[in-house]
Amino acid sequence: MTFAAINLSVSVLMALVMSVFLIGTASFIFFYHDRKYEDLDQWIDYSFSRDTLKHVLLYYRFIAFSMLIFYTLFVVNLLLFQADGVEVYKEGRHGVIASAFFALDLVTRGALFDVMEHWDWHLTPLSMNRSLFWFVVYCFVFRMFYALTLIRVVISFAWIWTKIRNARKQYYKTLDDEPR
Repeated sequence: MTFAAINLSVSVLMALVMSVFLIGTASFIFFYHDRKYEDLDQWIDYSFSRDTLKHVLLYYRFIAFSMLIFYTLFVVNLLLFQADGVEVYKEGRHGVIASAFFALDLVTRGALFDVMEHWDWHLTPLSMNRSLFWFVVYCFVFRMFYALTLIRVVISFAWIWTKIRNARKQYYKTLDDEPR
């Protein structure tokens, strides 16, 4: 049995590579995030040191850049699919702005955890061509990347806020308990 070389277009190859990187980056963010909690614990509990805060903020910058880069690459990939003649939208071919809003619609659906689905809210009238199963899966991976990433960021910021608030309460309580 011989395997013939598969003739993949640039858009399909880009989608496959991006899917792997989306899953890998989401897994890294989701599982590596607990380590950053330990750094934040040290920063809040011990010294509010500039170096620890800088280290943690670099991590959040990584998350922000990865979200921006994947969004941009996804929009470019949508345009490449259309250039290859793939009908990714039910409504036919569309340009850069429509594709960017379609991607933003997927991002907000991932970020709002299906709230938009339940009330049938849309940022764009475009809808994906559901007869292309592989494209639906690709959009799902893209959407879940944002859902998992934003879950971690929101939980992290809530956790940081409560830790700082408790540290401030403890600090002011010690000031009130000191004899004058």
